[in-house]
Amino acid sequence: MLRRNNTAIVSSLISFVAVFSISKSVANSLSQNANMVDQHACLPFTMPNADALFGSPKKVFAHYFYPFPLSVGNKSASDEYYNVHYLNKNGESGKWSANGGFLRQRPLGVEVSSERNWQLSNMQREVRMAIARGITGFAFDVLSAKEAGGGDTHLQLLLRAAQAVDPRFKILIMPDIAAMKADAEGVVNSIAAVASSPAAYRLADGRLAVSAFHAGANSPDWWAGVIAQLKMRGIAIAFVPTFLGWKAQAGAFAPISYGFGDWGTATASASDNMKGDPEMAHRNYGKIFMMPVDPQQYRPKESAYWEAGNSAAFRNAWMSSISGNADWVQLVTWSDFSESSQIEPYTDATLRPDIGTGFYDLNAFYATWFLTGKQPLITHDVLYYFYRREPTDAAGPGQSAPNKIVNSSPQDDIELLAFLTAPGELKITIGGHTSAQNAPAGITSFKVHTAPGTPIFSLSRAGAEVFSFQGPIQIYGQAGIPSGVIDMTYWSGSASQRGVCSL
Repeated sequence: MLRRNNTAIVSSLISFVAVFSISKSVANSLSQNANMVDQHACLPFTMPNADALFGSPKKVFAHYFYPFPLSVGNKSASDEYYNVHYLNKNGESGKWSANGGFLRQRPLGVEVSSERNWQLSNMQREVRMAIARGITGFAFDVLSAKEAGGGDTHLQLLLRAAQAVDPRFKILIMPDIAAMKADAEGVVNSIAAVASSPAAYRLADGRLAVSAFHAGANSPDWWAGVIAQLKMRGIAIAFVPTFLGWKAQAGAFAPISYGFGDWGTATASASDNMKGDPEMAHRNYGKIFMMPVDPQQYRPKESAYWEAGNSAAFRNAWMSSISGNADWVQLVTWSDFSESSQIEPYTDATLRPDIGTGFYDLNAFYATWFLTGKQPLITHDVLYYFYRREPTDAAGPGQSAPNKIVNSSPQDDIELLAFLTAPGELKITIGGHTSAQNAPAGITSFKVHTAPGTPIFSLSRAGAEVFSFQGPIQIYGQAGIPSGVIDMTYWSGSASQRGVCSL
């Protein structure tokens, strides 16, 4: 199971629109001209009305990790802390130089705001972004008892942001026991701090829903004491602890829990193996189950990664949630850039807006399926890509800490994930070699072994190209990327006949 190393780092998008490189209809291939178009052109289906998603008895929470806001210090993106320090091998006085730097991704760049409440405005943008892709709430990771304070704490700002954007978007409070440990007073105060907010998630019977990351680090008796203290304050809760391996803890925690959650592991096999867990929680314990959905796990701070198999871990986790009849989903995570687990759109120091949108856009399809109980109808062709910029055994002369893989086997593939309205031929061209695969209508994952070069992806029918596009990230060979640092990120994005999706 994944274990997080939480560090409080720094506290703190421009209005969310979709931008595309639009075709000039030259042999149906895409040009580099950019125009504004409907954001849903990133998606292969029409998003249902938000009423249908918020009205579902199921919930999709995205784990909100506040140390990585959209903007640090309200500075220009090229000059703020992400680019100057986190993405810089020598940033923060060389603190992470052995690891090649603290991060490999960052949130999309934002403009400097003239608003006094720019942090609140940025959180409102995050809420809008989440709603646009089928997310019904954030699970707020409480790293410190300081969040229990009033005023402009991260927690209070997010509660206000959610309520302002859409009162149906709810915040699930989640004390982080890896950080707060046995601080019962801090945990109680943090939970109590949201009890009066209309944005806090409550069950139909009025109980305040509460989770906790790594809940099993404290005993059931310890938690019973927390619940009792809250009850003395007039706060009744429905406790859904999140475990690092829920099956070993379920029996002991069942008497005090409304349900169980698990943090999960970002590998395709682990995600697939969890499809029976909701039924086990229902049948054996009479509890709801919150399924983890992980896109990837790469931690430059530890020079470690888990093999997600391009989009496989993410898709398998969603299908386990859907076919396994999970009650809630927790996307792990919305914004933890230190573990590369974010589904929030991401970029690198170049600030390109088209290289980290794949998991974000893909989430819309599966979240809609999960919340409505019906597989969305594919209404137009969209091709998604997922690949790394270097092979897993590439050299990293710019860092001294060796790269290591955890509990999985490395894979070196380029993936083209197709959502097609009708059968077609998929092609991936890399290093002068073209590989092709016939694909039926529906969803097809087509993979080829990685190679140096810049991949070109295409869809053809009846011998005629429908559209093609070039991957925006160059792939390097065994010598590694020019910076000399290692990057195991799966960079991702999509394109349709309307262009390359760029947020």
